[in-house]
Amino acid sequence: MDAIYARQSIDKKDSLSIETQINFAKSIAIGEPKLYIDRGISGKDLVHRPELQNLLSDIKKGAITRVLVYKLDRFTRSLMDFANTWEYMSKYKVEFISVTENFDTSTPIGKAMIFIMAIFAQMEREQISKRVSDNYYDRVELGRWPGGPAPYGFSNTTIVQDGKKVSSLKLEDTMNVLDEIMKVYAYPTTSLGDVSRLLNKEKCPGPNSKNWTACSLSRVLRNPASVKCDHAVYTYFKKLGVNILNPIDEFNGEHGGVLVGKNGARTKGTLNPKEATFAIGNWPGYIDSELWLQCQQKLDKNQQFTSNNSPRNSWLTGLIKCGDCGRAVMVRKYDRKSDSETVRFLRCRGKDFLDCNINIEITIEEIEEAVQKEIESLFEKCNSTPIESAHSTNEIEIELIRVAEAISNLMQVLKSESISSLTIEYINKELEELTNKKNELEDQKKKVIQELVVPQKIIFNELNFDDRRAVAFSYIETVVIYDDYIKIVWKK
Repeated sequence: MDAIYARQSIDKKDSLSIETQINFAKSIAIGEPKLYIDRGISGKDLVHRPELQNLLSDIKKGAITRVLVYKLDRFTRSLMDFANTWEYMSKYKVEFISVTENFDTSTPIGKAMIFIMAIFAQMEREQISKRVSDNYYDRVELGRWPGGPAPYGFSNTTIVQDGKKVSSLKLEDTMNVLDEIMKVYAYPTTSLGDVSRLLNKEKCPGPNSKNWTACSLSRVLRNPASVKCDHAVYTYFKKLGVNILNPIDEFNGEHGGVLVGKNGARTKGTLNPKEATFAIGNWPGYIDSELWLQCQQKLDKNQQFTSNNSPRNSWLTGLIKCGDCGRAVMVRKYDRKSDSETVRFLRCRGKDFLDCNINIEITIEEIEEAVQKEIESLFEKCNSTPIESAHSTNEIEIELIRVAEAISNLMQVLKSESISSLTIEYINKELEELTNKKNELEDQKKKVIQELVVPQKIIFNELNFDDRRAVAFSYIETVVIYDDYIKIVWKK
């Protein structure tokens, strides 16, 4: 029995109709052929075409002797797919005929032609794919939104740029929600799970109106579309090794950005910085770079707390380490039955591995008191200093980055073995001028900072639990605990 396979692609609305394909194939069919029709399905693969799979199944059963198609590209555009399928049909002695291209696999010339046509079909598909990819990266390089769903806090829109309508993003009310989300997550004590549970409890819809998860929250926090791109953002991506399309001058803190990799815009998982490209967009930024970068640094560290070592058990949870085995010391608690009092105690994780010999005699209350005294003593010795804002020194920072890069480039030239003495003299002169300029810029930066508002001193014993924890994580690297004493390791 003859079989006719017809497919209408979803790629082109004006593609040849199913009925026309069938009429052409019926003109050379023997008897009444069996029809296999896939409507509105792309030809990029064979797996997701139910009627084609039914055809292959009937071939295996011996019910089909010839397969007729209007054109080869209705059957497949992949040389490898066709070669594998033809080998499968040959195994069951089934011939393949392309009606309008006037060849079939029962003749030697037909076999040769079928491969040639398949090669051209695959070339066409690869060219289409390349054009789509090139167009995508062209839009990114021009600062346009490359396409696809808008990031959280935005909606898709078009703007007029250089006399043309181009794709962009528009701020939505959810951007205020994103700002609050980042402020909550940036706090040292909160985790992705904490924030997602809070959002779901408040019935705040996530991306695509779905519930929040730690994974979806991480993707939203990672997206640079909302951040005001300034020198700090430039430095962050530069250190990661990301390819930055815009010059440092354009990082003026006004616009958001887009980060793309081999597979397009960053949506999930970890993007390989060496394969990533960053560009400033044509839409406004909203989130301050200081806040956005705090979230990135926390995501990079990926700090997680287990339920039996909850950060609510002590404002030092996550900082305490064992002086014997070096593992984390957990702060646990239970309600004593005799008087219903909550009791907190310490347990080293090394005890679970039977390789820790510590015998903790000091209590968590004594540790907290000792650490508090040391922090208060530190604050008494410190003078209040102005808070540096990324916005206040952005232009100076940009110039400092440019000077530092110029110095680095000249130093690389000096390492060359073929450099002449005249060139060395010239480079040394340039280095001297750049160094003087760098020092001048540093002085300007200090002067700007000195003119900023000076914050009041922190009074530790007046802080609430969360603020104490935030201060501890800001100043302390670890609190090493021994049998009956502790050692505080301060951050440098």
